[in-house]
Amino acid sequence: MTTTIGLITTGQCEHLALASSLARVFADADVEFTTLFGGPADSITSGYVSYPAPPSPVASVAERLAARMAAQLESRRGPGFVFAIDDLELDNVETPGNVAGVVRDAVVRALGSTPTHAEQARYRERCSFHLLCPMVEAYFYGEPAALTRAGAHAPALVVQTEHLEAFLAGDMAYLVPPDEPGHAWRSPGRAKHPKRYLRFLAMPDRYQEAKGGRDALATLDWRQVFDRQPPGLGFALALFEDLADAIGVPCPFRGEARSETARRVDGVLCNL
Repeated sequence: MTTTIGLITTGQCEHLALASSLARVFADADVEFTTLFGGPADSITSGYVSYPAPPSPVASVAERLAARMAAQLESRRGPGFVFAIDDLELDNVETPGNVAGVVRDAVVRALGSTPTHAEQARYRERCSFHLLCPMVEAYFYGEPAALTRAGAHAPALVVQTEHLEAFLAGDMAYLVPPDEPGHAWRSPGRAKHPKRYLRFLAMPDRYQEAKGGRDALATLDWRQVFDRQPPGLGFALALFEDLADAIGVPCPFRGEARSETARRVDGVLCNL
């Protein structure tokens, strides 16, 4: 029987292309990936996420995510598994556990004070929440051709001693110009921002998630991305290990998954 996996995505690039990208990785498996809903969901990580989260827009976004998961679980036409995927973003790189905790607490609230065993099992066995670090564009730097598809007009110069989830640009033409807040890429902290660097590489045109991002991600060579040295794609690996487990096949990649989003048996979701 075909395994069906529904994706809840928060970025335009991921909404348009992540299903195709994942299907290429698991091309030999009997699995179907679909993107749920008509557009990207609101991101939980648009700013710094504190934990425990006070009543706030962040908590509300997490609660809406839990409700979306529940709607898919309860639908007769819903997928077998639901994977929600968000970018971690630079504000939260040091505290990914905060993001995981906010989502976990939202699911607990959605279950209510006296959930049935069946209600708990639906979330625990069929739903996951994953993070791309610091954002999906970081992985494009593992495949030079992906950057070209994204619109880059020059080779990327990144610090080779850092793995891609600890992205660090080393291009002086990008780093030396003075900061100009509000400019497409001349913003403080841009050395660690893969999307801003891609905007720089794509000049005089501009990087567009719905076109260049879509084209880069849809056919991304994940094997080449994971083979780049040094290793350390712990968040991406957590996603692929979880997907492989849901599909019932070996994970195609090796490494050490990040504990914050690694698959577990004692959480409220498959991996939280």
